Amino acid sequence: MIYIFLFLLGAMLGSFYNVLIYRIPRGMSIVKPPSHCPSCKTPIKWYNNIPIISYILLRGKCPNCSAKISIRYPLVEAFSGFLAVLSYYKWGFSITALGLYVFFSLLLVLSLIDWDTFSLPEPLMLGGTFLGVIISVFREDFSLYESLLGILAGALPFLLIYLYYKKVRKFEGLGFGDVELMALIGSWTGIWGVISAVFLGSLFGLLYVLPILIKHKSMNFAIPFGPFLALGCFVGVVFDGWRFYLTGF
Repeated sequence: MIYIFLFLLGAMLGSFYNVLIYRIPRGMSIVKPPSHCPSCKTPIKWYNNIPIISYILLRGKCPNCSAKISIRYPLVEAFSGFLAVLSYYKWGFSITALGLYVFFSLLLVLSLIDWDTFSLPEPLMLGGTFLGVIISVFREDFSLYESLLGILAGALPFLLIYLYYKKVRKFEGLGFGDVELMALIGSWTGIWGVISAVFLGSLFGLLYVLPILIKHKSMNFAIPFGPFLALGCFVGVVFDGWRFYLTGF
């Protein structure tokens, strides 16, 4: 029953994450107006706003204007529910589980915003980094020292790369948002989370880009790096045994 409860709770929070993903890049309030159809602006009734279930019952369409509702909405809700269950399953009833659920949720929201807009909202990243430092004081598996060291290890190399492209090459080869994202990752997961984000994130990014390169035979396209860094960190934290194969400790 606890897993069912956590999944439902996570799905409800996922509904709020959808609001953040849609409204923050547009400079809209996350409180007002209430949830409404983006096409016809009709307020969504509570019984049409039940996570996952309403999408299925409405067959993915607005009940007022029949505009298509993106499949992303129920997927975000379902994934948020999965994250809640996963955090409890792996870290039990603990500050670590609660903290990492919040961290994974931040990565989910930031990744989708970055995917849509090629930008990462600074308030979420700076606030998330500060929260990561604060929570590190209370975690059983992590320390304030590891959090601060993780921020330095994550932000400094990316800052140097950013400055190199900006000052020497005279173009933005790496967004400053990625520098802040690596600081956020380091504050929650330390050096190993940073290594996972860079190593696995680069691997996932390469696997995504290769088919595009083969198909179009051109490099005249851009992809956001943030979602791949986030995915690499997530996989590295959840399956942290991979580091033992690399280092032996």
